[in-house]
Amino acid sequence: GGRGMKVAQTAADMEQAFHSARAEGKAAFGNDEVYIEKYLTTPRHIEVQVFGDGKGRAVHLGERDCSLQRRHQKLIEIALAPNLSEDQRSALHAHATRLASDGRYRSLGTFEFLLDQASDEVFFIEANPRIQVEHTITEEVFGLDLVAMQLRIAAGATLGDLDLSPRPRGTAIQ
Repeated sequence: GGRGMKVAQTAADMEQAFHSARAEGKAAFGNDEVYIEKYLTTPRHIEVQVFGDGKGRAVHLGERDCSLQRRHQKLIEIALAPNLSEDQRSALHAHATRLASDGRYRSLGTFEFLLDQASDEVFFIEANPRIQVEHTITEEVFGLDLVAMQLRIAAGATLGDLDLSPRPRGTAIQ
């Protein structure tokens, strides 16, 4: 939830930010381990909805933009993400389905990325191997019951057993 995140603009800032993040982590979570990552000044937070069958096959059901946040907490999600180029959209979908395929992922999940608007680079954040509260806007746009489909995959269905052919229609906001 953004706890412990610090931004260091200079080398001098780094030491203070490092010690501050360690202290906050220790106090809040009992763990003072820190990792360092590149800071993006103009990111978009994009989630890709993925189904995997556990046999190396995965498909996506579009994406959601959850860039509008306060204190690193999502405020609004929009499906499908507005103002993405086709190249950006295709790259995000390809990254998500490749991660799911290569990992032999079996279920419905959400693969989250940061898209750096300055460079068009895509950075993986995390995979949520479960249904998320935001799944309902994907359901609205695709006209599918994702929970029922997830249960079918859990019961042994393959991607070929599911109707994943609907084209997205409209926009949904949560």
